[in-house]
Amino acid sequence: MLFPESWVPSSHGACAMMRRMMAMVAMSACALVPAGAQSGLSSIDTRVSLFLADGNTYTATPPENTPPGGGFAPLAINLLAGTGRVLTLSAEGSSFFCQNNQCLASTPDGPSIGNTNINSSGRIAGLNAASSGFLAALFLDDGLPLTAPERLTIPSIDFLTLSPLLGQTFFVGNGTTSGGVTQQFFVPDGATRLYFGIVDGGSFQGEPGFYGDNQGAYRVSYNVSAVPEPGTFGLLASGVVGLAFLRRRRA
Repeated sequence: MLFPESWVPSSHGACAMMRRMMAMVAMSACALVPAGAQSGLSSIDTRVSLFLADGNTYTATPPENTPPGGGFAPLAINLLAGTGRVLTLSAEGSSFFCQNNQCLASTPDGPSIGNTNINSSGRIAGLNAASSGFLAALFLDDGLPLTAPERLTIPSIDFLTLSPLLGQTFFVGNGTTSGGVTQQFFVPDGATRLYFGIVDGGSFQGEPGFYGDNQGAYRVSYNVSAVPEPGTFGLLASGVVGLAFLRRRRA
C-alpha cells in the first residue's frame, strides 16, 4: 500500500493512525480464523455400509453371509450449517477383506483386492475407484436424494482436492497423498451430516454387499472448517504493509 507524501501523518496524528492500522490488522487476523470449525474421532468397523445411511435400502438384496452380508448402518456426524467448508482427516488401522476363503490386509487407503466398481443402490451413489477396502465417506442433508446422483470415478487416489455431491460415496483413505500432502474434501453446501464407512461388494464389483466377512476397523480423526475468503488475505497484507510504513516514518 503506497501513501502520497501529502497524506503522510504528522507526528501528532501518527499515534492515532497507527492505532487504526493495528485495529485493521487485528480484525483481518480474526477473520482468518475458520468460523464453525468442528472436529472429532471415530472408529469405523469395516462391516459398516454407507448404502444404509439414513435408512436407505438396497436396490438388490445382498447375499447372506454371517454376520449380515448387507452390513450395518453408519452413524451420522451432525455438521454445523455453513458454506465454503472443507473436510480434512487422518486415518489409520488395518483390516481384512476376504474372497474365496482368502483374506487380504488393507489400510485406510487400500488396496485389498484390485479396484472398486460398485453400482448405485437405493438413493445413494456407488463408486468407481482405483483401490478397494479403503475408508470412504458420504455427505447428506436432512434427507436422502430423490434419486441416486451419478457415481464418482476416481482414477487415482493421489489427488489433492475432491468435491463430492450430496448422496455420492467417495474415497477418503488416510487423508493424505503418497507424498504426505493433506487432501481436502469440499463439503457440499446444504450438507448437515457426514458418514464414514465402506463401499463393498463381491470382489468389490457390481451390487453392494458381502460385508459379513470383513474384519477390523479404521480410526479416523476429522476436521470440518470454513475456508477464509481470498479477499481476507489481501486485507491482512495491506494492513501489515501500512503499519510497517508508519513505523518507519516515526523512526
